[in-house]
Amino acid sequence: MATHPRFGLCDSCVHQQLVHNTRGSTFSLCRRSREQPEYPRYPRVPVLECAGWEPRKGERT
Repeated sequence: MATHPRFGLCDSCVHQQLVHNTRGSTFSLCRRSREQPEYPRYPRVPVLECAGWEPRKGERT
């Protein structure tokens, strides 16, 4: 049985920022959304495809 990342492609993207709230939840913020409004601030997960995805340093493509 394969294990999938919690947030999909975002988990390996350089633009992801994890945001934790006081209730213990964690959200995946797309930092691209700050400069490019076509990217949702908090995308629906799991993200399976994204034109703006860029791998983090050391991630496989």
